Order: sequence, then C-alpha cells, then structure tokens
Amino acid sequence: MLTPAEKQRRYRERQKAKRLDALKKPEIVSLKVFASPFCEWAQSDGNFSDFELYLALAGIEPPQFDDDRGPLAFALNEAVEGMEDPFPGAENSLARAEVMVGCLIDAAATLASIVNRYKEKEITRRVDEIEKSDKSDENERKAATREIVRLSKLQDQLKRQVRWTFPQWKVSGA
Repeated sequence: MLTPAEKQRRYRERQKAKRLDALKKPEIVSLKVFASPFCEWAQSDGNFSDFELYLALAGIEPPQFDDDRGPLAFALNEAVEGMEDPFPGAENSLARAEVMVGCLIDAAATLASIVNRYKEKEITRRVDEIEKSDKSDENERKAATREIVRLSKLQDQLKRQVRWTFPQWKVSGA
C-alpha cells in the first residue's frame, strides 16, 4: 500500500510526463491569426542567427526554415517508423518550430540527467577510493578529510534541480 506522500509523488510524476509530452505537440490555432508563413519570418528575425550559432557550437547542424513544411517532413524515418502520426495537425513551419522547442527541451533535460548521473557516480567512486586508501600520516588524513568534504559539497550541488525560463511559445485557441 502506498503512503499519501508516495501517491502524491506518483501523481506529480504523471502530471510532469503529461506536460513534457504536450511540449512536443504543436498548438493548432486558427490559421487566420498566423497568415504569413513562419519560415519567412524566421529567416528575417535578427535572433535566428543566434539560434543557429548556439546549435553549431554544440556540434548540431542548425535546421533550415526555408519552406513551410511541417515536422513530419523532417523527422528521421527510423524515429517515427511504425508510429501513428506523431504530429497530428502539424502541417507547417510554425508547427515544426513548436515541436522542435519541445524536443530540444526534452533532449537538454535528458542529457543533463546523464551528465548528472555520471558525475555522481565518479564522485562516489572517488570518495570510496579515498576512504579505502592508507592514511597513516596525520597530514594525509587531514587532506583526505578535506577532499571528502569538498566532494560531498559537489554531490550536494548535483542533488539540486535548476530552472530555466523561456518566453511562452504556445497559445491555446481560447
């Protein structure tokens, strides 16, 4: 039987999963509102070159928005193979950009988790190594204790969550 705290934690995890899944779904708002194609706007926006630069610095080929095709036209076949339409109603470059934002957020969060687990494992390994080492000399014991305290502070930092804020990019049809 689950405790109330465990039930609440599972509920929050389900809600978080729903929100993350919704990030990858484009908002379908009346096309009358967004009359000109996003691809035309993106190319003329002064910040688009910054977007391309950040991806290039990360070793990622920046996407081109030179036509109004939707996300399905650009998704890798093996990623969507066997899936029902993963982007229902997403038929243009604006929908593609919305889907891309959600996918980039998920990719960044996943990579951050991988890096976090790696660092946690390596710090724990180093602490164990220090604890098992021969510290017969008083100065060695003091240095080992200082190093363990320093590593423990690093572990405490890794247990924290961070938040980044973004401008709202999705709107509902309400």
